[in-house]
Amino acid sequence: MAAVAREAGVSKALVHYYFPTRQELLRAAFAYSAEQWNASVAESLERVPDARKRIERFLLASVDPTEPFGEHRALWNEVWSSLRVDEELRPIVQDAYASWVGELARLVGQARSDSASPIDARSAAWRLAAVVDGLDSMLYLGLVDRARARRLVRQSIEKELGS
Repeated sequence: MAAVAREAGVSKALVHYYFPTRQELLRAAFAYSAEQWNASVAESLERVPDARKRIERFLLASVDPTEPFGEHRALWNEVWSSLRVDEELRPIVQDAYASWVGELARLVGQARSDSASPIDARSAAWRLAAVVDGLDSMLYLGLVDRARARRLVRQSIEKELGS
């Protein structure tokens, strides 16, 4: 709480006034971060005409440690860790995740018309989400580098949608 107050240039008492507990602050910060991330990704996708490239851009935003996406990573890792002790945070994260997978399924559905083989968009979205979640963890731990993570995302898209 003290670090947040310092960063915001306000007193710790003021932070406690609006957020009596660390968990309440974390919930509010996550909700705000998710909103900002969604807006930034949506703006980024508007500039991509090809359906497959939109999927790639969407997924790479989840593993890209650069701005504007990278600033959310530390907060999100803290949120994931807090899920074990904060049941009120769980529905917020579940809603955000469901929205993220839903958008991914929508993008896969758009790309389906370009594919020679039939695709279950929802199932493909869940598999791609699992790949990206795993890569995000590996990047965070330094087990893969950014270039390899990007290659693996692209290869996963090719496997799901066909060549």
